[in-house]
Formats: sequence, C-alpha cells, structure tokens
Amino acid sequence: MDTPLTRNTSSASLSSLEYEHDMDRHQMFDFLDHLSLTTQLTKTIPTKARQKASEIKDAAIRQRNKIKGNQDIDRLRQQMIKQMEKMETRLGTATAINSTEKYTFAIGLVTIFFVGYVMGHAPEYLHIIYTVLFCFLMPIRAYTYRKKEYHYFLADLCYFVNFLTLLYLWVFPSSERLFISCYSLTTGTLSWAVITWRNSLVLHSLDKTTSAFIHIFPPVLFHVIVHVLDQDYKSHRFPGAVKVESWKMVQGLVWTSIAYAIWQSLYHFFITIRRKDKIRAGRVTSFEWLRRSYSKTPLGKFVNGLPEPFPVVAFTAIQFGYQLGTMLFCPIWYSYGYLSGCFMTFILFTASYNGATYYIDVFGKRFQKELQLLQAEVAQWQDTNQMIISPTLMPNMANPEKKSAQSVWLKDIEDDGHPTSYQENKDVSDIKL
Repeated sequence: MDTPLTRNTSSASLSSLEYEHDMDRHQMFDFLDHLSLTTQLTKTIPTKARQKASEIKDAAIRQRNKIKGNQDIDRLRQQMIKQMEKMETRLGTATAINSTEKYTFAIGLVTIFFVGYVMGHAPEYLHIIYTVLFCFLMPIRAYTYRKKEYHYFLADLCYFVNFLTLLYLWVFPSSERLFISCYSLTTGTLSWAVITWRNSLVLHSLDKTTSAFIHIFPPVLFHVIVHVLDQDYKSHRFPGAVKVESWKMVQGLVWTSIAYAIWQSLYHFFITIRRKDKIRAGRVTSFEWLRRSYSKTPLGKFVNGLPEPFPVVAFTAIQFGYQLGTMLFCPIWYSYGYLSGCFMTFILFTASYNGATYYIDVFGKRFQKELQLLQAEVAQWQDTNQMIISPTLMPNMANPEKKSAQSVWLKDIEDDGHPTSYQENKDVSDIKL
C-alpha cells in the first residue's frame, strides 16, 4: 500500500536534507582546515629550519673565530719567541766578538811594545820575530780570504815582496841583487802604500792588523838591517847588505824592475789569463777593485774607457810608474839613518792616524747602525707583544673568570710586556737606545 504524502513527511525529508547538507559543509571546512594547516606547516618548518641552521652556523663561526684567535695567539707567540731568540743570538755573538776583539787589541799592543824593545835592545832577533809573526798571520789571512772569495788578492805585489823578504832572510842572505830588490820594494812600494791606500792600524781587527803588518814591518826590518845592526853581525848574517856600500840609482832601478816584471808576468798568467772566467763571473781582484773604486776619478774614467785589453795594460803601466816614483827616495833612506828612522816613524804615525779615523768615523757609525738595528728589533718585539695581549684577539680576557690557554701563558708576562724567562737572562729594557 502506498504511503501518502503528508506535510510531516515533507518536513522530515527537508530536515534530513538540511542535515545531510550540514554534514557535507562540515566535511568541506574540515578539509579546508587540514589543507590550511598543511600549508602553514609547509611555511613554518623551512623557516625554523633556516633559523636553526643560522644558529648552528653562527655557533660554528664563533667557534671558528675562537679557534682562529687561538691559532693567531700561538702564531704570534712563536714569532715573539723567534725574535727573542734572534736578539739573544745577536747579543751573544756581539759579546763573543767583543771578547775576541779585546784580546786581539791587547795582544797587538803588547806585540808593538815588544817589537820596539827588541829593535833597541836586541835587533839581531828582529828578523826572527818577523818570520814568526808572518807564519802566524798569513795562514789566517789565507783562510779568511779564501772563505770570503778574496784569495786572488793574495797574489798582489805586497805579498810577493814579503815572500822575497823571506827568501833573502833564510835562503839567499848573500845575494846583493835580491837585497837591492827587497830594500827598494819595501821602503818604496810597501811604505808608500800605507799613505796611498790608507792602511789602518786597527788593533782590535786581526784583518787590518795583518794588512798593517805586511806593509810596515818589512821596511822597518830592512831599516834595522842597514842602520841598526852591528857591522860584524851583519857581515856574518846578511852579507848581501854589506856588499852595497852606497846606493846606486840605476842599479836599484834595474834589479827592482826585473823583480817587478817577474811578479807582473806571473800575476797576469795565473790570475788575469787562467782565471779570467772566474773573474768575469764576479771574483774580485785588485785590478777590478781599483777599477770600481776609482771609476769616478779622471784617471779611472780614462782607464775604464779604454777598449779591452788596454785597461789591464794601462793599469800595469800606472803601477810600474808608481813603483819607480816611490823608489826615488831610496838613496836618501839608505844613506841617512836618521832620515830613514823619521820616515819609518811617519809611516807608523800615518797608519795609527788612519786607525784612529776608523775608530771614530767608520767604527762609530757602524756601531750606531747596529744600535739602530737592535732598536728596531726591540720595537718589533714590543709590537708583537702588544698584539698578543690585545683584547681584539683575546675575547676571553674581558671576562676574568674565564681562563684559556692564552691567559695561562700570559701569566709569564710581566707588567712591562717582557716574558719572565727572558728577563732572567737579558733585560732589553736596560738597553738605552
């Protein structure tokens, strides 16, 4: 049976329809709410992740800066330690050099006094003293010059003359010709070289003392042989000197020129020719040194302006002319002992004056430069020290409660910025610069 349609039935149906519509509406809103929440989470999670990543990054940067600061402290600390060690080495080396120079000065002064005493009291032993000193000083000169690559200077005329002197003293004392050559070269070239090349008697320097020795002692020795030695002893020990009763200029020029020619030939063969490659590579010789030292003088410009090989020829001719010019006074020195003694005194005075000039001018300026260099090192050391204790490099120092490796190390630093361990050895603050 069919059910009739009524109003109540219609109302119920409408209510049911509205209820279903509400259910559908709630389900749609709920879906939209879930969709909104998902969207919000999608936006929030990356933001927080970026914030967290930024925090982690900032923490890593702070840790890196802290580690970098520690590394900078360690690096600066090592630099300061190296600078202190360098300063200690320089001070220790200077102390050792000063001690050696003191002994050299004292020994040199005593030697001069002893030589003067022997000249007046026992002149027959002077040639022995010369030989002993020569055998002591020349190996040292050869070693130091070889080490500095100056050994080509050992072939110069002054060493050749000293070698001829030894030959006359111990091998050919009866040779009249060798005596004439030695006397002319010693009282001529060697003596005047003290004036020409400004040889200095600097007793604390073994090198300069050796140079003064090889230029001054030989002429003094021949002055003693000619004017001081007893005639009987001289006839027995140096008969070649007794044979020359008076000085003959022509004879002196001839035999001395022969000796000079022998030396010059040997020098050019063994040095100029056979060692030319090493000389071109920079090895120093007396000729090259003179060319550079006097390059601005008119004579130097003339010699250097000549085409090769004429500069060497011009230098040889000038040196030979210098030798002949210094020999012109030999007859006076040989004939008059008083004038010869005055000339020897003048040579010694000139070397002493040059030495005094060296002490006051050259050595004083060199010492001033050493002090300025030491002052710069002290200033650099202090700057490094200030960098180490700078708050920008040490953020932990702002908080005294926080201790780090830097603060532990800084306990060793006194108020004036000097490490305690260094002050126990040498206090650089006591150095007045």
